[in-house]
Amino acid sequence: MAEGYLPNLLIIGAAKSGTTSLHHYLSLHPEIFMSKDKELRYFVPRDRHGRLHLGESWYRSNFPVNAKIRGESSPQYTVFPHVQGAPEEIKRVLGAPKLIYILRDPIERILSDYVQIVDEYYHRVPLSDMIPTITERLSYPYSRYHFQLTKYLELFPRENILVIFNERMKADPRGTLRQVFRFLDVDEEYWTPEFDKKLNTVRTTKYIAPWFDRYAPDFLKRQLREPVLRSRAFRLYRAIHWFARIGGEPVPKPKLTAEEDRHLQALFKDDVAALRNLLGDPIPEWRAYA
Repeated sequence: MAEGYLPNLLIIGAAKSGTTSLHHYLSLHPEIFMSKDKELRYFVPRDRHGRLHLGESWYRSNFPVNAKIRGESSPQYTVFPHVQGAPEEIKRVLGAPKLIYILRDPIERILSDYVQIVDEYYHRVPLSDMIPTITERLSYPYSRYHFQLTKYLELFPRENILVIFNERMKADPRGTLRQVFRFLDVDEEYWTPEFDKKLNTVRTTKYIAPWFDRYAPDFLKRQLREPVLRSRAFRLYRAIHWFARIGGEPVPKPKLTAEEDRHLQALFKDDVAALRNLLGDPIPEWRAYA
């Protein structure tokens, strides 16, 4: 028998919506074990930089503790159709685990995603160039929350899925975590000052420095340009990534024009309306999307 245990909790997204903070917070609860590597991406095919090919023994090895709740957090589980088959594989391997989907205003998520795109890819991509073609980009399905949820509701009981909001976790971490703990049937009164700490908020994102672009050899630049190399030699990629940005300009916080904001609201209008109807929640923290 393979060593380790299977998880019974998955944080399925959404990317750039607080999954890192939530994963950390849950790991602090004495009844919960969260994987040390946050994004295991086990239910993602290899051609999408996933680890399904590594097999169940590898997956179990990430959960050596038979805690009441064992979980991992992979936003790639809610990016259909870019990644297909994740809900089906989850059901096949795990049966009916608890699923948490943490969301934020879809447009705010895209703006945060844009900063990561600039951070991870070699060439600058002006935000104004992204907006007209957003439906062709990976940012688009990540922000279609109702569309992604329907893939899970077809396979899992509604009571196994908890939807929470990044905006509310920031405004009321105690209330949001109590809601999560109640959903997981663990001590909902547990609290530590660590829950007041915000993660992923300090690092300044920078553009690649002009000197690196001008003088670095091609084999180093290739490590930053090609996704396959990033996924297969991640530590080398991160070292070069840091080195290439020494002296680079900070990436400014992206801003939308009023016209771009209206355009994006129109794109997500139907999905947000369906989500609000499904949850019975007007989500007043978000834009109107009316």
